[in-house]
Amino acid sequence: MSVDPSHFLATSNGGKPPLLKLQNISARPELNGQHGQAVSFAAGRYVVAVLTAEIAATMAGENSAVEPSYLKLKPESLVEATNFEQLKFGAAVAFHHARLYLNSPALQQRGSYIMSLLPPPIQAKLTPEKAVLGAAIVVLLNSMLVFKLLSGWIGFTKIFVFISLIMLVSTITSPDWMDGVKAGKPLRLIAKSAAINAPTRFKQILIQLTGYRNISDRMVLGLMVAMLLWSGKILLTPSARQLRLQPPTPNTSMQPRAPRLPQYDLENIYKMGWDDAKGGKDFGTSLPDDIKADPAEAINKPSAYEEPFDWAYDPPPPLQKQKSSSFGMGTILSIFTLYRFGKDLIVTPDGQLMLDPAYIMMRLRTIEPWRLGLMGMSLYRVVNAFIR
Repeated sequence: MSVDPSHFLATSNGGKPPLLKLQNISARPELNGQHGQAVSFAAGRYVVAVLTAEIAATMAGENSAVEPSYLKLKPESLVEATNFEQLKFGAAVAFHHARLYLNSPALQQRGSYIMSLLPPPIQAKLTPEKAVLGAAIVVLLNSMLVFKLLSGWIGFTKIFVFISLIMLVSTITSPDWMDGVKAGKPLRLIAKSAAINAPTRFKQILIQLTGYRNISDRMVLGLMVAMLLWSGKILLTPSARQLRLQPPTPNTSMQPRAPRLPQYDLENIYKMGWDDAKGGKDFGTSLPDDIKADPAEAINKPSAYEEPFDWAYDPPPPLQKQKSSSFGMGTILSIFTLYRFGKDLIVTPDGQLMLDPAYIMMRLRTIEPWRLGLMGMSLYRVVNAFIR
């Protein structure tokens, strides 16, 4: 018999046991829907540590006085939690961990230090908890302001890709850096070890995200190279704002403008005619020759906005709005969502492929409505991308 038939133990998941969801427990139905992690497997059953958000947060705080309860369950009573369930459980753990930190002595010390930096009238109105909360709000507002300024200058997409790339590299290399710093290794050896282990750790992340285990090393290396090239293309491509701020091109082919004819307004022309009539002269005697030759050109009064000079530079041409590709990041994420949804439909909990229509319909009836709605939106996005 396999020591881990459903691949729920830490040894089958790169040292990190997955979050499991308890189901189909008829003896204790109140446990259905709770979460846990498999500790061992023996006699056809998993030993599962039942976890709540409070217990997980307390254990994360290294409180050895708190222990989870343990149960022996059959493999069919366990299923790996979905990404949304893992995210919801992680958010609950973070919330309870924050509540524990708010009551910890460390926060009291930090709050007292922040209060010591403030004027005495303000100190009298604050507590250590309020001081830490106020400092956190100030930091958050400053971060939002910096992000807003950088987004307007560089572009939101570039900042998002850059932060995502930094987080991915940090996630992949952080175990090697922490182990190397603890062992006192030189930075050069730590960086070399992180670079060597990067493909393996990236492969483990892909397995956790997709649930697909048959990923070769060449596929992992190809995905890493493609991701780096795609990120580099986005980061190095000038944004629309940068294109608008480029200086205009000097116009070296500008020809001198032909001199204008002198122009007169109607008041001067009328005064000339009045003086001729008053002096007994013939009509038009005092009019200049250019008016007699082309009266319309000479009499037109120039506009107040007419510029008497030529531009030293050609004005920049208007930006042509590029047609965005319909096969973008949203479509890629929709394809990935459909893949995970289809995998959950046709793959049994023990990893076997099941194409029986009855089994697929049974799985469809047990799927949450919000997941069905997400599948429908993803399917619409993908179909629309291909037919556009």
